[in-house]
Amino acid sequence: MIEVPLNLATRLINHGPVVLVSSRSGERKGVTPVAWTMPLEKDPPLIALVISESHFIYRCITETGDFVVNIPSSGMAGAVMACGNISGHDEDKFSVAGLSERMSRKVLSPGVAGSMAFLECELVRDRHLLEEYNVVAGRVKYAEAEESAFRGHWLFEKDELLTLHHLGNGLFCRPETKLMDLRGT
Repeated sequence: MIEVPLNLATRLINHGPVVLVSSRSGERKGVTPVAWTMPLEKDPPLIALVISESHFIYRCITETGDFVVNIPSSGMAGAVMACGNISGHDEDKFSVAGLSERMSRKVLSPGVAGSMAFLECELVRDRHLLEEYNVVAGRVKYAEAEESAFRGHWLFEKDELLTLHHLGNGLFCRPETKLMDLRGT
């Protein structure tokens, strides 16, 4: 065993799928990759994301009061990196990354076309979480996924439908294309 520096400790538990969070501020739209996500509640579904208040998308979310969590495939890694390497304050990340908008069903913010799944969320305005920890909580109002990628759980059957996972410092991986079914053990 090796000791892990505390500034890297969260990497031990957080290697879930990278998501693209999209929202808008007036007529401007924004999108940014987020690796720190988690469910908070199942019914009604509530999720949390950590987003710095210095990011343009944070302003979009707090102004609009809604956002979309888009789950890209690993094939969208180039667009994810492009969105992470530029500032939404200065540029339209949708254009720079070659992404297109997708109309949402329950919120005003756009989704990212081509993503494998979408969670349309209404911002839960918890001042303490927002100001103290930059935690953006969202009540999921609508969710949709590609049927060939998700049927009650992620399937990981096709290479083009694998999620992208951030390991830190520009390193990514994707899951194997086989599941371990331990339900009967």
